[in-house]
Amino acid sequence: MLSSILAKTAINIIDVSAADSQGMEQHEYMDRARQYSTRLAMLSNSLTHWKKLPLLPSLTNQPHQVLASDPVPFADLQQVSRIAAYAFSALSQIRVDAKEELVVQFGIP
Repeated sequence: MLSSILAKTAINIIDVSAADSQGMEQHEYMDRARQYSTRLAMLSNSLTHWKKLPLLPSLTNQPHQVLASDPVPFADLQQVSRIAAYAFSALSQIRVDAKEELVVQFGIP
């Protein structure tokens, strides 16, 4: 299963450093460039709602106000630390038990 996942991932990765060494024909190179441009355009169109958000919070324009503000209460820091430790513990206990194939063939002729 892992080999299959790695093979599919390797197909979808663009290795720019190895592009010349693959010995691609000019038309193959142009086809791939067109395909990647199309994929990139589709992805960028789906992220248009992120462009509407401000890049930085307004407080970062005035760092002296942020630095002069009251520090975060110690109880809040402890609570965040406890939650992070709990999440780390929960994530570290996740185990994958592969019992069957990820992809199964249907009886389609």
